[in-house]
Amino acid sequence: MEVDNSSPDIFHNIGWNLLDSITYNYGLNFIGAGVGTWGMIETGIDWKWRNTVFDNNSRNIGSIVMPAGAIIPVITPVAFYITGKSFQNERAVIAASALTQTLILTMAVQSPLKMITGRRDPGLVDNRYYDKIYDEDDFSGVHNWFNMDFFNGWPSGHTANAFAAAATLSEIYHDNIWVKIGAYTYAAFIGFGTTTTSHWASEAFAGALIGYAIGKTVGKSYRKFLDGSEEKTQVSFNFTPHSAGIIIVIHF
Repeated sequence: MEVDNSSPDIFHNIGWNLLDSITYNYGLNFIGAGVGTWGMIETGIDWKWRNTVFDNNSRNIGSIVMPAGAIIPVITPVAFYITGKSFQNERAVIAASALTQTLILTMAVQSPLKMITGRRDPGLVDNRYYDKIYDEDDFSGVHNWFNMDFFNGWPSGHTANAFAAAATLSEIYHDNIWVKIGAYTYAAFIGFGTTTTSHWASEAFAGALIGYAIGKTVGKSYRKFLDGSEEKTQVSFNFTPHSAGIIIVIHF
């Protein structure tokens, strides 16, 4: 399939995709992320898993997962784009745009949540402040609200990015079971790995739910273009980068 010059770019329906991501599954993914986190804290699952990792010195897994989880979401769209252009494959080029938008929206959603919740990390990487394990009080529910730290905390950004990408690819390559298996296996590995380093288990759980909602929404949006089933709405809006900032364009 040759590349169509009219293929959607990375800002294709990005405004509606952002809104639809938050309301995906009637918003139950975001609600489930919050309620599930609360449940895992209250039942002690977070604390028990943290101690299990600490006790078994499983933190070495994270030395692989964390760098991979940061780099792969960035280089994957580039790889799809180069492959698509080289082999005149429209689906690969569209996948590159969709993955890029997915990454943008995932970062736009999860970063503010981190800054608002300010959740204390499990202390698995730097243990200078966490020398004790079983004798100290459970601090899995400690938050420092509005601490404005968008790198650490709830939800897991690595996990959200991984599951968002997996969901996006599963929509665009809906007819390829091996792409789905590979994508979700990678996402599960990243999610598990984050719980052995800088995240509580519930943060990975929340990141998976939130990322999945974003990925499915973006993936479906781009898949409609591929299938030729994209409907023209009466009102649409988009975000366009500009030297002076971002321009919001509304079409009637």
